[in-house]
Amino acid sequence: MSYILDYLGFESRELPDRVNAQNITEFFREELKKGKEFGYTPVIIPLEDNLEDFLADNLEESGSYKTSELLSAEGFFERLSDENTDLEDIKGNITKGDKNDTLVSVTDYASGELAECAVVHLPTDKPWEAALLVPFGGWNECPEPLEMAAVLKLWYEQYGAVPAAITHDTLELVLPKPVPREKAMEVARQHFLFCPDRIFQCTSTGTIGELAGDLSVSTVWYFWWD
Repeated sequence: MSYILDYLGFESRELPDRVNAQNITEFFREELKKGKEFGYTPVIIPLEDNLEDFLADNLEESGSYKTSELLSAEGFFERLSDENTDLEDIKGNITKGDKNDTLVSVTDYASGELAECAVVHLPTDKPWEAALLVPFGGWNECPEPLEMAAVLKLWYEQYGAVPAAITHDTLELVLPKPVPREKAMEVARQHFLFCPDRIFQCTSTGTIGELAGDLSVSTVWYFWWD
């Protein structure tokens, strides 16, 4: 078993060989159904990743993280909106969108090969607590665990978004259906505030509108912090 699985200490198992990333995504959706029945939250972790190097400091605090201490997601977005004076400059217009229904981080970026992965059963029926149980944030522009959990809770309550895959610098969420097109610009703006590189380095136009178009047709959300 991978060191990261021992490091986290939760029930887990390595996945058998999978054909492609879509296959792993489908596996996760099945695990999600089982988790709701048995009271756990599944998350996929690529084993070749060096996630444990980004957890040490936060795991020392994780025993003290409490859902009752979650910050306000609305307050988080309001604060970052005040700090980002260029929001109007990068707004753009909503596009038709490129559909994404497949987890990206289970594929090695450099080689293009499917990563060896494991499913971890987090001991909670509250999916947003994944940010507290696998607290990889708090560096550069990556939100602190309590901030991340607050935002994930908001998106879960509003859109059913659940954490699906975690690496040392990426987080992917899976949704039951795309966000309504009339809400897509608002959600894309939140995505930018949560993870600016989602637009600056992961879109061709560098606009909120391009991301909004993608969100309006996609059931997987991708975040990457540099």
